[in-house]
Amino acid sequence: MPTTPFKSPPTNLLALLLGGALVLSLGLNGVLLTAGPEAWPDDDDALAATTADLHLTQRLLAQCQQHQLRQDSLRTHTASGELADHQPDFSSAQ
Repeated sequence: MPTTPFKSPPTNLLALLLGGALVLSLGLNGVLLTAGPEAWPDDDDALAATTADLHLTQRLLAQCQQHQLRQDSLRTHTASGELADHQPDFSSAQ
């Protein structure tokens, strides 16, 4: 029986894909570097309002995380109690 040699993927295609990814990466980096930075708020009221919104969002997120942690803890406690109730007592079988 004749054996067929193992064929490797075409290196031209791989080189082309790598070159395309490199060109795309360089192009996107160039666009991002030439874009100007976002303008800083001129008045202190806008900055204070933004800071207040950020702090409120952080507090709400912390409250949600605490609430979810309590729910998960209760579910785990309830599930472990149910498992203990359904396990057979092998000590009395002797």
